Amino acid sequence: MIEVEIQAQYADVPPLHLLKAEQLPASRSAITGMMNQRTADALRTVIGIAPQDSDRRALAAADAALACLASPATPSKYTDAERKTLPEDLYEQHDLFFGAIRVTGESVETFVYTMLEALRSQLDDALSEGISLSSGERAELREAFWTTFHMVWRIGVAGTPFESAARVHTQGTDTRTGDVKGGPLIRWRLGHQVFFALIQALIVSVGCLEECLRDDPDDVDSACRLLEDATALMIGSGASLRYAGDFTRTHYADSVRPAMMPPHINAKFSGLQLRDHRILLKLLHRVKPLVASPAPAVDKSYRLLLDAMSTAYDAHISVCSRFGGDRESSLRTPGSTVPAVEVLQRFRDRRVGAATPDLPAV
Repeated sequence: MIEVEIQAQYADVPPLHLLKAEQLPASRSAITGMMNQRTADALRTVIGIAPQDSDRRALAAADAALACLASPATPSKYTDAERKTLPEDLYEQHDLFFGAIRVTGESVETFVYTMLEALRSQLDDALSEGISLSSGERAELREAFWTTFHMVWRIGVAGTPFESAARVHTQGTDTRTGDVKGGPLIRWRLGHQVFFALIQALIVSVGCLEECLRDDPDDVDSACRLLEDATALMIGSGASLRYAGDFTRTHYADSVRPAMMPPHINAKFSGLQLRDHRILLKLLHRVKPLVASPAPAVDKSYRLLLDAMSTAYDAHISVCSRFGGDRESSLRTPGSTVPAVEVLQRFRDRRVGAATPDLPAV
């Protein structure tokens, strides 16, 4: 019954169509093997946008690129076997609340569609409702999306027949805005959609890194490039959380927090329930031994990724603190005397520590 209520209450938020994390093209071989001309055209259409270009121009490019791609296929439910692999959290209700719809489809094309869809909603919302992020935070958010587009182009299109055949698609001069209704709860949910998309991009980049370190351990340049990609994405994920919380403390207390509590949502609802984030952490755990004794350049790049990971958690902590989490307990631990910020700090220290290679014995 709660699922029906959530669908009715939040139907005004644009959906984000995304693959299950397990179905992402999380290797270079998957990206090259599943590339198609539609996706190459979409990437060609957006990669020419420069950091200094306006949000309106970026939005026009995103619209034109989306028009190149096939619409997402039929929604996909998790199987009992998939639920058993991560049985603890109500991640399906989490998807529902934030407007995330899991779909099937060509893995590379659908992944690029997800990134463009999240980008389009974010830019539309920012242009229509305004945004108070600093210029640096806005640049981090922009860079994360374009890092993804360039990464997929570099791996799957550059140097192939798709590159020579790819063409830029153009959109009309009157770019449509205002598709997204405004308000703090809308901003909260759209910001989390951006976070979900960037977590999926991290899964793809770290998966490609794992394959590179395992199969081509001497290809230091490629490993460092993938680590640079992942670092930009990790920083961008932190910026997405700041964007999600870009409204006042009163707005959070009056409309956002109550929407994530009974009777609207099952108890102990939390952003920590994102299944994709759990899978990213497992992937980082697999990469950890591969960078235990790397080339110095790889080691340096990996340390920068860990720093960015800590910074992303700090962004979450900052937003939580601004909304009273330095005093109140998390929705996940109602009645606890431990402030939500302290819980997040523990998560940060434990998860960054788990991804940090052991120091070699002296």
